[in-house]
Amino acid sequence: MKKILFISAGLLVALVFSGCVSNKTTAVPTFTLTQSVWKSTDGGANWEAKNKGEGKANATDIDILSFAINPYDVNNVYVGLRKGGILETTDGGTTWKFINYQSEKVYGLALSPTDGRTLYASGVWQGTGKIFKTQDEGKNWTEIYTSPSAGPIVISLIIDKKNPNVIYATTSEKEAIKSMDGGATWKNIYLSEDPILKIVIDVANSNLLYFITNSGNIFRSKDAGASFEDISGKINKESFSFNSGKFSVIKTDPVFPNRVYLAGADGIMMSADGGEKWQEILALNNPENFPIRALAISPKNSSEIVYAMDQATYKSIDGGKNWKTFQFDNKMKANILEYNPNGGELYLGFTK
Repeated sequence: MKKILFISAGLLVALVFSGCVSNKTTAVPTFTLTQSVWKSTDGGANWEAKNKGEGKANATDIDILSFAINPYDVNNVYVGLRKGGILETTDGGTTWKFINYQSEKVYGLALSPTDGRTLYASGVWQGTGKIFKTQDEGKNWTEIYTSPSAGPIVISLIIDKKNPNVIYATTSEKEAIKSMDGGATWKNIYLSEDPILKIVIDVANSNLLYFITNSGNIFRSKDAGASFEDISGKINKESFSFNSGKFSVIKTDPVFPNRVYLAGADGIMMSADGGEKWQEILALNNPENFPIRALAISPKNSSEIVYAMDQATYKSIDGGKNWKTFQFDNKMKANILEYNPNGGELYLGFTK
């Protein structure tokens, strides 16, 4: 023991006299997310910007396209960007860092519901739309799907929470595709007349799917994508306050089965019977002038609804009868809302 202490002391003296010891520390580089990510800890009643970045920045303009929240650690959140790849926080948004992912236009992000480590992400690499998969929290990525040429992109991704090997994706080439083996192989399940913006799955019945197209048409499958039917005609536009048929957002209820929501320039609609009959949830403002751009339903209480227009959010705790408003000092526009799986906390992403 004495010998070790003597050698250490000798080395220390040598280092001091050689000038190799310094009290200076290397500063960790930082960057700012501007006003791109906001967080609410009270379900959308109040908001705070979460804009501190640490490490090297992959981009200066932070446009938020997608969120993925770890079901096993709600402080761990991934954010897909229009440019720059993927941001991650492990402390609930206090600080963000870019992970090892260099592709652009991350419209789709999906975390495995079984381990919280396996992440799927869409991307554009050398102009071609692709899907990538990591099983070690972003350290290494594997390409599992590619478009046939430059141009087409993958718009959305979703994993079946009851079977994490089942993945659905949609592309700008009007396709809905499905994998039943974690992305190893894919098959085309539907070719639409226009791009499919989003696929959603019923909370209780994995066979019940819905998707919405760029023109606002709504399709439903009762057999896990083996067949689809256009249910747009089941929405009686004449009986609602707005009847343009312009919807861009679709959500399934995180609590009640068979319940699905639509939102957009026609406000908010809800069906409690799998899309057969629809009722209006009256928005506070005229959605024809300011279309609803994002919608979130609390996973603990379906009467708690939050929607976003350009620079404002609206929260109801009574199913849409009354709304509490919040105004953002932001030149960007709200684009995506996401509750964490436990409810309460809510993230909002802005884009230009």
